[in-house]
Amino acid sequence: MLNLVSTLLAVGLTTTPAAYHHSAKPSVSRSVFRSHVVSQQGPHITARGAILMDARTGAIMYEKDAFRQLDPASVTKMMTAILVIEHGHLSKTVTISKNAAYTVGSALHIAPGQKYTVYDLLYGLLMRSGNDASVALAEADAGSVSKFVAQMNMKAQELGAFNTQFENPNGLTKPGHFSTAYDLALIARYAMTLPVFRKIVGTREGHIMELRHRTKRTLHNTNQLLYTFPDATGIKTGTTDAAGKCLVASATRNGQDLIAVVLHSQDRYADAKNLLVWGFEHWSTTEIMRPGEEVARIPVQKGQTPTVPVQVTKPLWLSLPNQETYEVYVRPILLSAPVKRHQPAGFVSIIATGQPAYVASLETMEADGVKTVHQSFWQWLRSRFSRGK
Repeated sequence: MLNLVSTLLAVGLTTTPAAYHHSAKPSVSRSVFRSHVVSQQGPHITARGAILMDARTGAIMYEKDAFRQLDPASVTKMMTAILVIEHGHLSKTVTISKNAAYTVGSALHIAPGQKYTVYDLLYGLLMRSGNDASVALAEADAGSVSKFVAQMNMKAQELGAFNTQFENPNGLTKPGHFSTAYDLALIARYAMTLPVFRKIVGTREGHIMELRHRTKRTLHNTNQLLYTFPDATGIKTGTTDAAGKCLVASATRNGQDLIAVVLHSQDRYADAKNLLVWGFEHWSTTEIMRPGEEVARIPVQKGQTPTVPVQVTKPLWLSLPNQETYEVYVRPILLSAPVKRHQPAGFVSIIATGQPAYVASLETMEADGVKTVHQSFWQWLRSRFSRGK
């Protein structure tokens, strides 16, 4: 269970304890936790670079050379798919060029002059890892591969993947084409918020149609984790001689979404599965504050009441190893009556060892007017009358 240490930094500040207590991992007993204390440092894996990240909070649960620049191979295609999906036009028909059809490496086996929708080419890109599909999509989306790659690099910067550089939309080995396990986890975390992306990467068997000759094809996902690990939800395989075996994997268990990245692995499926299982067993992700719950009561100058209750403006989630503690710091701003409901009231920050601070804005839950001389007199009179009884 996540334990709370609350630190309140304001004179007269009070809290409502019920707002804090949530059971993080009721299914994991203390005896189970103690029997696996040694594994809190993470399981043994063979990958050169790896990371385990909570998809909801972005918390890093495990890392091994996660910031080391490595060849990402076909997991590059996650970024290709992100751009295509965000730009829309998924029903647009794409005529396959010779440049796309003759792309080397893993292929969807499309031919010059054939026609597919953007949507079907995305299936070929993500399920079959078609290098030819990636070029066809890049050309259709941006007019040329070079323009599309420039957009890929801009998007990487936007997502915080600052240690990533792309030279093509498919991951074929090329000088200057690199990423890190951490950056790829950031990209995957964002990609999985896109419903179309999430649906395709979680599909074991899909169907596409070549529109010119009306021929249908069945595709099977290259990600074997989807067939062997019940909790798996995606995402992408990658293999080249330079990159070795790579995998970006995702899984969901009891509402907890995790992302594992393994690069240049001797056994990518075992590495990814071991990371995901370890994360589920030893970490908890809990909604510790939500709108509608009183976080604290903060003072109001010249108000009809001395304090008003405040709440967070958005849900606040936290990922921590089981049995670890966190601290809550409430930092209010000075309020003077009249106070309106939903008025900004400061912010709350959650501090946990080894994790970045989680910060949320606070707002008032109630209004509070100004005490006038007239109101103060009648309040005094009522209090005297009550005591007289």
